[in-house]
Amino acid sequence: MRLRHPVSRSIAAAALCAAALTGAAACSDSDSGASSSSSAAGTTSASSSASAAESSVASAPADLDTAKAQQILRTVIDPNSTPETVAGLVDDNDPGIGQKLNGFAKGASQGGYTPDKFTVKSVEATDENNATVTVEVASPHAPQPVAVPYTFTKVEGAWKVSKDAVNSLLSMANGPH
Repeated sequence: MRLRHPVSRSIAAAALCAAALTGAAACSDSDSGASSSSSAAGTTSASSSASAAESSVASAPADLDTAKAQQILRTVIDPNSTPETVAGLVDDNDPGIGQKLNGFAKGASQGGYTPDKFTVKSVEATDENNATVTVEVASPHAPQPVAVPYTFTKVEGAWKVSKDAVNSLLSMANGPH
């Protein structure tokens, strides 16, 4: 199918841009700026990852560890999960969100971004009802995984993928415009 390549390329570009925006506040296609930006982003990302890993042990919410966050995230991005199950794991009141994420999951999987490519590396509480979950996304098109922060929100006692994280995931399917 011709759709595979553009979808996977869009997802890879979006993941790389998200990581660059997080680590270096820019996403550049220029070769001359890409080297220094990539180096800076890599250094910042490595430093941030090391700091996050050290601090996440002490500041992770008692009821949301990496294994639980991993289970939630992989269920959301698993093309075999039902839209109803997915909708129950995200903090979004859009009645069609389960279908949208299921469509994303199917397209992402066809592009090589299967749930096992998303690995939760750390969980850090930002307050009693919010946490930053650092996820490494292993691209079938890049040599190193990209660290992407997603927020999780505690709603009525249950941890869910936040609306911002849902929007970030869905934007990967759209790619750069």
